[in-house]
Amino acid sequence: MIKKILRQIQGYKNTLHLRYWIVNIICKMLPQFSGGSIRALLYRLVGFKIGRGTYIMDSIELLSGSPNFYSNLIIGSNTLFSSHVTINLDEKVIIEDNVTISPFVRIYTGTHDIGPSNNRCKRNPIAKPVIIEKGCWIALGATILPGVRIGRGSVVAAGAVVSKDVPPDSFISGVPGKVTKTLPVEE
Repeated sequence: MIKKILRQIQGYKNTLHLRYWIVNIICKMLPQFSGGSIRALLYRLVGFKIGRGTYIMDSIELLSGSPNFYSNLIIGSNTLFSSHVTINLDEKVIIEDNVTISPFVRIYTGTHDIGPSNNRCKRNPIAKPVIIEKGCWIALGATILPGVRIGRGSVVAAGAVVSKDVPPDSFISGVPGKVTKTLPVEE
């Protein structure tokens, strides 16, 4: 019985993320548009890997019970995060340089097996990394699902749900997200 209680306490400890919680309280007090550089600095100071020149317009909702919470988020340089962005950090999320993340974007790394008909959401968690390569634009309300790599210079349209890898310089739209055109490569 005591071992069970100790395991539950350890589980709660993994989900508290106290440093992140305190920084989010501070971030919510900053002006939305002009506090972006300060937010990036604060997230960096508590342990997230965030490159120089990154601008975070509003606090990011980060979710996970993983003990690797702080090391699972890697953001490159000169990246822009808008408001109401949610990222699940059960596995690594790598967002490279010069990426734009629009409002209400959701990025998830965690899922579950599909179980029998009496319980479709089996409790066997599966975590797969998400990688968004350099120069991408993830538009309003897009959802990126576990295990996806979005190729360099691609655009994910507003509301798209991306469940499969995307080749570089692609425009993805729809539910499920499909490549609808190839974008010109410009240097």
